[in-house]
Amino acid sequence: GLIKTAGNDEPRFDHDPDTLESLGLLIEEPRTNQFQYSTDFSQGYWTKTRTSITSNTTTAPDGTTTASTLTVTTGSNFAYMPRSIGTTNGTTYSLSYWVKYNNCQYVWLLGGEVPDIFAYFDLINGVVGAANGYTCSITPYPNGWYRITAARTKTGATATEEIAIGITRSSSSPTDNQVGDAVYVWGAQFETGSFPTSYIPTSGLEATRSVDQAYILGDDVPLGSGVSEYSIYVRGRLLATNNYAGISRGLVGMGSSSSNRIRIPHNNAGSVEVYSGGSIQAQLFTSDIGTTERKIALAVKKNDFAMSMDGGTVQTDTSGDIPLSINTIGFGQSSYDAPPVTYPSTSYIKEFRIYPKRLTNAQLQLLTS
Repeated sequence: GLIKTAGNDEPRFDHDPDTLESLGLLIEEPRTNQFQYSTDFSQGYWTKTRTSITSNTTTAPDGTTTASTLTVTTGSNFAYMPRSIGTTNGTTYSLSYWVKYNNCQYVWLLGGEVPDIFAYFDLINGVVGAANGYTCSITPYPNGWYRITAARTKTGATATEEIAIGITRSSSSPTDNQVGDAVYVWGAQFETGSFPTSYIPTSGLEATRSVDQAYILGDDVPLGSGVSEYSIYVRGRLLATNNYAGISRGLVGMGSSSSNRIRIPHNNAGSVEVYSGGSIQAQLFTSDIGTTERKIALAVKKNDFAMSMDGGTVQTDTSGDIPLSINTIGFGQSSYDAPPVTYPSTSYIKEFRIYPKRLTNAQLQLLTS
């Protein structure tokens, strides 16, 4: 259940922090933590407004004694720890912290002070309180910790504004507090994007996590020229469904060029697509797969395509050629995208298989049940 840091070229096989269930290979788009100190809140970088910070008071979610205690010093007023950051009108930002109950039930997040819209989090019951204007989440971690997140699109003029965490006893008022009210805090992150990504530690400078790139390439791909039939199975889930740089998200993209490729799925179009010679040969509709874990099986053979998702009715297409060859299989993308990745899809990939034949429709349905 501990948060760990992966090095370059080290795959991140992730687990649910609460149940410890295996989630699969985590693939994420690039992000930057714009907070320069993510754990050392004693730095002057962080303003303490009617609060104080005591460093290294308890064990953090990563197993180190680096979590801090944030305490109210003047009650019945805004008691918070802000940082001023430049934001851009129309851009969506995500704010997140790890927090733990000390003696005060609620904290609030302010993802920008124009206008003042607060998101509230209950640290005893593990639920989101009032959150007008934000998309929020609260995720349990071991030892009483929660990761709280709040995302919203900036409105108003482009400007520098306060991004903050505060303490309150209320699920709807930011000023309901008393001297001595306290919570534990760790792992501050502020990033551009409509949803939060995994933790990016910082210590004096902003830090960027590069895009994850997971491929099977060249001779390791058993789908070169001369292969006339095969079936593909993938089990995984998207963590976001919005376009990335204008391109649909998907779990697996494979091919030898943009003219000869397979997209599983092409999510915004709601389909699994097979291209050959620059045109669509088979388009099997699944609808938007959302962010639920899915099992998708696709059979590929000339004039004999079929697919099933989650044990559903098998859909077929009886006209079309197969791609001339496939020499690249990319995970966490919706289209053929030879290295480096241009259009990543933040996702988990739990299973991937290739069968050297066209499975029967009954087998496709059984495989995804």
